[in-house]
Amino acid sequence: MEMSKKRTLWFTLINTFLFISTIIVTYVTLSFGTVAGQVDTNVEESWFYILTFTVQSNILLGLIAFAGAIFGARNLKGNKSIPKSFITWYLVAASAAMLTAITVILFLAPGRALQGKNYFEMLMGPMFFFHFFNPFLSAIALIFFTGGEKLNLKNCLFSLIPPTAYAVPYILNVVILKNWYDFYGFTFGGNNWVVPLVFIVFAGITFSIAALLASCHNRYARKASLSP
Repeated sequence: MEMSKKRTLWFTLINTFLFISTIIVTYVTLSFGTVAGQVDTNVEESWFYILTFTVQSNILLGLIAFAGAIFGARNLKGNKSIPKSFITWYLVAASAAMLTAITVILFLAPGRALQGKNYFEMLMGPMFFFHFFNPFLSAIALIFFTGGEKLNLKNCLFSLIPPTAYAVPYILNVVILKNWYDFYGFTFGGNNWVVPLVFIVFAGITFSIAALLASCHNRYARKASLSP
């Protein structure tokens, strides 16, 4: 099913915003740090935030969004179809960003609250976009504005690439070399043996996110195709 002009316009606008906001938020974060980060970590150099999954997953989303904005603009101008394989990579990026959002909302922020800190500090400043707004916006774009290309479980498997790729340097530098501060607290107080298990759990969560997004996308696409 071809995307309607209205849906393509929304897709283009959303992805343009995601790309531009990624550039701005990344610059601000790497220049000045984050509200919660300044309270919780021993990191003084703001550039260190480039090593976090939050920033990396959102940069991935921003790059995919840039491609999406170009494909959308080409479709609006010359009726050129958006590549079918592109939606798989959009699913990968949206799933990685949603993993970031869910981890913050359900794990990191509650953990801070239990320590007597402000739950909402992780959603303040530039992290409002990387920890909340952009991930959910990408999910909306995937579900409602990416056309009728059906996604299956094979497509969802690609969503495991970002967390798996991140697990390698994280385990190497936090557990083995001890070069990085355990900013996610995945060692639970220095229990390094837990980290591989944590990433297995997060891989499962990521796949579940991708499967849910794919299911919602397929359901809406089918509904849209039946509409007069």
